[in-house]
Amino acid sequence: MIQLALALGSALVTAQSYNQAAKAAQQEGALAERRIGEQAKFEQLRALQDHNAIMADFKSYEATNIALAGVSGRDEGSDRSFKKLQEKAEKNTRIAANRSRLQSKAQLSKFAQEAQMAVLRANNKSKAYRLQAFGTMLNAGYNTSKVV
Repeated sequence: MIQLALALGSALVTAQSYNQAAKAAQQEGALAERRIGEQAKFEQLRALQDHNAIMADFKSYEATNIALAGVSGRDEGSDRSFKKLQEKAEKNTRIAANRSRLQSKAQLSKFAQEAQMAVLRANNKSKAYRLQAFGTMLNAGYNTSKVV
């Protein structure tokens, strides 16, 4: 009779530890998802700061050119070389802004994928622990049927 009680007690303790491990795996996955989400928010902020820096550089370049045109006495509206410089600066600014935006989108996509993988791993780990708990209980039932 003591053997039966010990076998059942051991099975219950083992199953309970597997259930606790399953909960811990779920919590770990949620924590990883939150951490990756925070990284994504910082990436969005970094992308905005990069964009603002690119636009500020362009505005500074534009203001410098206008000032130089004014000091040199050139008409900025009809001077072809001045217009070409402005157009080239605008084109380079668009290219830099687009490149920065694409890099940011790629990084955000990577973070989203990492978050999904963290949750999937946690769910799989949790299911495995719960199945082990179930298996322990089945094994205990089988062993008790042999004792009785």
